[in-house]
Amino acid sequence: MKAKSPDSIFTPARCQHRTAAGRQCRSLASDPSSGFCPHHAAYLDDDHTDFLAALTQKACRFQNAQGINHSLGALYTLAAQGRISPRRASVLAYISSLLLRSLTAIDNDLYPKAGRPGFSPNGEPIVQDDVDAIDDAGQSEDPAKSQKPN
Repeated sequence: MKAKSPDSIFTPARCQHRTAAGRQCRSLASDPSSGFCPHHAAYLDDDHTDFLAALTQKACRFQNAQGINHSLGALYTLAAQGRISPRRASVLAYISSLLLRSLTAIDNDLYPKAGRPGFSPNGEPIVQDDVDAIDDAGQSEDPAKSQKPN
């Protein structure tokens, strides 16, 4: 029978961080409540930092190219300073590229108001009396009879 290697033995006094290969960090845990050494505890704190204010300050709710550009610039600054993980930065950059591509689709939308409250599926305004009449008619009918299968 083969003896276990020192790396595979779990030691609670050591840092709880595990490498991709499954090895435990060799440093001692500085804080028993977190279970991590100072190096890995700082890494975890940085990855969970809230950057909402920095990334959305001049973003204009991501409704125009300039707002997305400002957010990407702030993201670049955070990544260059090492304040945000490369993985998190790449995910946010990808989402920004999707937002940027969707702006042209929004501009070319045939029915920009469709689906909003007070508008029909064709984007035409619905009078409030018509909405109330539709609601009253829908409640009086048997829902099983009024809906057709697809």
